[in-house]
Amino acid sequence: MLPKTTFVTVEHMPKLLHIQSSPNLENSVTRTLSEQFVRKWTESHRNVEVEVLDLATEPLPHFGPEILQAATTPPAEMSDETQTAVAVSDRLIAQLEAANVLVIGSPMINFSICTQLKAWFDHVTIAGKTFEYAAPGVARGLLFAKRAIVIEARGGDYADLPFSAFDFQEPLLKALLMFLGIFDVTFIRAEGMRMNEEEAEDIIRNAQGVVARVAA
Repeated sequence: MLPKTTFVTVEHMPKLLHIQSSPNLENSVTRTLSEQFVRKWTESHRNVEVEVLDLATEPLPHFGPEILQAATTPPAEMSDETQTAVAVSDRLIAQLEAANVLVIGSPMINFSICTQLKAWFDHVTIAGKTFEYAAPGVARGLLFAKRAIVIEARGGDYADLPFSAFDFQEPLLKALLMFLGIFDVTFIRAEGMRMNEEEAEDIIRNAQGVVARVAA
């Protein structure tokens, strides 16, 4: 008589990657709001594994000649510097691939994203790993079934013209994420806090309300 076989079903634990990019470590609105979002998300969703990547306290090297060399050099011929750069990129890509949900805290700096976050995108946007060329001039993202929540803070209000013409932050973030294959993107904004300083508390409170609704 054959021994009885017991099958055990292991429940997949979803992973949330929380990316902090603000260089303001003391009173950052994006840090506060994104931390609130992650806390409420984990309260509303079972068995979520959270990993934090702080690009300000652990800055990445800029995308330089070493990583560019890797695109045209066989692994056996890479310099030590290039191998190190590739290892950094591979680690970040593996971290991103493992995540089901991304929460990105992104302040607007000089009408765009901060250099810390741009460096991260440069390291994870690699042909053949996170996107591929389907035809000459046609790229296709390779990261699927992921959701991204981007929490933005802006001193001005860029919701409408003429100021919306200066918003290079949100369109860039949307394009970078979609290029990787991440199309389910939600933006939560706290904007106009310096333009209307007397309303700053209300602006943050309204953003907190959106955070609570989306996270639930």
